[in-house]
Amino acid sequence: MSNLLEVLVTCDANNTLWTSCVWDPHNGTNLMTYKGGGTAENRTACFIGSDYFAAVERTKPILHIWPLNSQQTVQGMRFILPGKASAFAVTPDGSYCIAGIDEKIYLWQIASGNLLTIINRHYQKVNHLKFTSDGSFFVSTAEDGMVMVWSLVTVAANPEVGLISQTTAGQHDPVYIFSDHFLPVTDMCISKNGMHGRLFTVSSDRTCKIYDLTSGEVLLNLVFDEPLSAICLDILELNVFVGSVEGKIFQFSLTNAPRSRDMLMNNDNNSVVLSAHTKAVTCLSASLNGELLVSGGNDDQVILWHIRSRQPIRIIRHKGSITNAFFSLNYKAIYQQDFTPNIILHSLERTLENNSDDVVEIDVLVNKKNNFWSQYENNDANVAISEDSDTTKALQDEIEKMKQINANLYTIAIQKALETVPISNKANESNRKKKKHKKQ
Repeated sequence: MSNLLEVLVTCDANNTLWTSCVWDPHNGTNLMTYKGGGTAENRTACFIGSDYFAAVERTKPILHIWPLNSQQTVQGMRFILPGKASAFAVTPDGSYCIAGIDEKIYLWQIASGNLLTIINRHYQKVNHLKFTSDGSFFVSTAEDGMVMVWSLVTVAANPEVGLISQTTAGQHDPVYIFSDHFLPVTDMCISKNGMHGRLFTVSSDRTCKIYDLTSGEVLLNLVFDEPLSAICLDILELNVFVGSVEGKIFQFSLTNAPRSRDMLMNNDNNSVVLSAHTKAVTCLSASLNGELLVSGGNDDQVILWHIRSRQPIRIIRHKGSITNAFFSLNYKAIYQQDFTPNIILHSLERTLENNSDDVVEIDVLVNKKNNFWSQYENNDANVAISEDSDTTKALQDEIEKMKQINANLYTIAIQKALETVPISNKANESNRKKKKHKKQ
C-alpha cells in the first residue's frame, strides 16, 4: 500500500477499537490504526512533519503522539497540556505547535518543549486553529465570532521573554481581526497561497464569508437557510463545499461570483446540494487528485463523494460521531518496521519561565517555498552513505574537467581573434584601390 498517493484519516467519538484509523480511499481497506489515545477532539488530529501523528484527547488535558509506524503512543514521554484543549495545530515542518485552551492560545517549540507565549485576545473558547501552507502565519477562531490572523515570528520572538509573567502574557497584536460573525465560528479553510490568498469561514449565524488576506477585506458573504458547520475547497480552489447542521453539503463555484458582495443561497438560484447525511456534517476534505470529497457527520458515517457526478460512492460506518476526517499524503514511514524519526520530541512546559535569568534565543525558520500542488515525496532511505560520497566526488571531478575545457576554448578563441585581420578592413582596402583605378 506504500504506492498510494493519498490516504484517508478518520477519528470518531467511540474509542473502543482505536483513536484514529488510516484508510485506503479507493477500496475502504484499513491500513493503520492508532490506539490508546481516547477520543480525539474535533479537528485536532494532524501529522507532525512526516514522522508522527498527534491528536488531543477530548476529556483530558493530554496530547497523544504516535510514531507513524506504531499503534502505540511514544514510550517514556507524556505530553501534558495546561488544560483541556479545544483546538490544536502544527506547522507543516513540525517545528511549532499551538493549542487553544479556553480563550487562550499556547505556542510551543516542539524540539525543546519551551512555552514561547500565551495569547489572550479572544473573549470566549477558541474552537479552531490552522497554519498557512508555509507555516509563517496562523488563524484562530472562537465562539465569540472573532477571526484573528497571527504572525508566528511576531508572537514567538518576544525580546522581553525573561520579564513575562502569567498575568501580562498574551498582549500581542494580530495582523487582522475580523468580527463580521455574530455567532460562533464553526470551521475555516485557507488558500494554499497563504497570506496571498483567501480565508473562508463558516458560522452558526448561517453565513459563509470569504476574506482577502492581502488587503484584509471581505470579498463575499454567502447567506444560507440553515446553520453551517464545515467548509473545504477543492484542489484547484474553484469550488467551495459547505456543510450544514441538517446534513446537507452545498457546492458553490468561485468562477461564477455574484456582482454584489452579499448573496442568498437558496433553492431559487439552483445551488448544488449533496444530501446523504441524516445529522450535522462535522468534517469536509477534498482529495489531492480532485476527484473525491469526504464528509463526516454525527450520524456515524464517513461518505466518499465523486465530485463531478455528485454521487456517494462509498460509506465507511463508524461506531460514533465523526470528529476528524481528512485526506493526507501517504507517508512511507507508516509501512516501515525500522523507522528513525527526524523530529525531536520534548515534554511540553505548562507555564512561562518568569524567574529565569537566562533568555533563550529562538530562531523561527519559515519555509518560503510554497508548492501549489501537493507533491509525493519519494525519499529512498536505503541509499548508502558511501554511494552518496562517491557520486559527489565524481560530479566534482566532472565539473573541474568542464572548467578546464572552457578555459582552453576561451584562450584559443582570444588567440585566433588577435591573429585574424577583420574582414571589414580588407573590404575597405579593396574599395579604395578600385576608386584609384577609376580616377586614372
